[in-house]
Amino acid sequence: MILAEYFLGKPYIAFALSPENPERVYISLEDFDCVTFIENVMSLYASKGQDSLYKKNLIYWRYSNPNDIRFETREHYFTSALRRMVTEKRLEQVHSPVEVNSKKTFSFLSNFYRSKNKNISIPELQHMEQKLAGQSISYFPTAQVTGILPWLRDGDIITFVSRRNNLDVQHTGFIVQKKKNWYLLHASQEAKKVCISEKNLTDYLKSHPSFLGFQVFRPNFIK
Repeated sequence: MILAEYFLGKPYIAFALSPENPERVYISLEDFDCVTFIENVMSLYASKGQDSLYKKNLIYWRYSNPNDIRFETREHYFTSALRRMVTEKRLEQVHSPVEVNSKKTFSFLSNFYRSKNKNISIPELQHMEQKLAGQSISYFPTAQVTGILPWLRDGDIITFVSRRNNLDVQHTGFIVQKKKNWYLLHASQEAKKVCISEKNLTDYLKSHPSFLGFQVFRPNFIK
């Protein structure tokens, strides 16, 4: 995870992306939230140093239709982007017999913006949410984390599944190994910067009771 560690110390920034239409493609390697950190690192790696490919890959990660960039086509639910990446074989979801499935309503976004006077199509958001709600989310319960540790690899992407029925995941980052323990390399809202968590993964999960559990996705360049 040398590339991701390059950004250690960069500031955390929330709400940098467009709050409504017209949608502006926000590109910055100087500040991140947890999702844009993943998007940027993965896009940089895939671009092999070519600026034009980096932007193309970033747009591919962030929008369900790269040829139709609008607020409504942005991947507001990270689950949707991850599923596309698995389908395209850019990622592989890590599975084990202890995982469970959950159905969610994916209604947070449309409900949040319904009362806002924004240039956003609520019916289009609802249509997107209904498609997502038709598929289960598979994840590892927090109580099973110790049994999953041997399955992990340095550089895996981890997402933390929300207890809220209307929301898919609450946080994401990369998994890194330090001194035989697994830690989270992430853009942390709590620390206000990109950092490696002080707590190992087991303790981090225990300290966040709002998480149902976690998912692990392996980039295709990790063998």
